Amino acid sequence: MKKDFLHFLWKHQKFPLNNLTTTQGSSLQVVNQGVYNTHAGPDFSDARLKIDVLDWIGHVEIHIKSSDWFAHQHQQDSNYDAVILHVVWEDDVLVVTQSGTLLPTLELSKIVSPKFLEHYQKQFLHRPQ
Repeated sequence: MKKDFLHFLWKHQKFPLNNLTTTQGSSLQVVNQGVYNTHAGPDFSDARLKIDVLDWIGHVEIHIKSSDWFAHQHQQDSNYDAVILHVVWEDDVLVVTQSGTLLPTLELSKIVSPKFLEHYQKQFLHRPQ
């Protein structure tokens, strides 16, 4: 699994958008996935989401595992306090921001078609260099 694949999935919304829920059980609607950031900081900025009944505008951070949040020391970086959604392939730990806020998480491995992943792996991971 590569983070670039997860960026692709989020940027192009290549997963079912109906009835999305966070790993905490909140309903999730992606109004706008945001702008891909090629510099330091969260992966997407200015995303617009509806989580339960609240509208959110902020950043989206993407990792292979939710524990990567801590491996990258984001919990100590106030630049990540404006993250409104953590998009991961595997949710293996609860994540909080520096301010102590529990971060809503979308786990893609539960909703992305295995055939889509298989196609990606064939196309991009097994190419001769």
